[in-house]
Amino acid sequence: MKKFLLPLLLIIAACGDTKPGKNYNKQDTVSMIKEQDTAVKQKTLVNPISFIRQQVEYINTTNLKHKHIEFMCDEKTKVDYFYEGDAPVKIAVDYGWVGDVHAKEDYYFNQGQLIFFYELTEGGPACEGCIKTNEYRSYIEGNKVIKYLKNKDETKCKRCEFGTASKPYKLLMTSSAEEAKKALCNKP
Repeated sequence: MKKFLLPLLLIIAACGDTKPGKNYNKQDTVSMIKEQDTAVKQKTLVNPISFIRQQVEYINTTNLKHKHIEFMCDEKTKVDYFYEGDAPVKIAVDYGWVGDVHAKEDYYFNQGQLIFFYELTEGGPACEGCIKTNEYRSYIEGNKVIKYLKNKDETKCKRCEFGTASKPYKLLMTSSAEEAKKALCNKP
């Protein structure tokens, strides 16, 4: 609608008086152009990556209710749930050291939907005498990865889609150590 408003007003203003040098209310026209620019900028600002970053920052900097559970898979596994109200907004999993690799995963949710997945791995067989670290970040919209970073470089995602049977959603539905163990451990 606003796209057509400016040209329409210019035509009306031009038809009103044909005297040369007439000022066709430049102030109103400039104001309208500024309003259109602001509307376009607001639409541009609402991009999913910015929104996800804001949500993750909010979750990580807000004092949230916290629940900690531990159980044994291959090693002691720790799971921390962070709640806003009664809804989990972050689930942090620490798998501990399995062999020479240490792994952690963080799942972030907005209104029950996965929006961000952070994974950290340290160590591994290819790194003799050092602790190699890899960080993976998945920005997710509609359960599909829209941006994937490995060590801050954009690359093709390892896992590009998350369904209701995926690990983050299984964890979202758990409330006890036994349920979390079933969701995370490969053993029945």
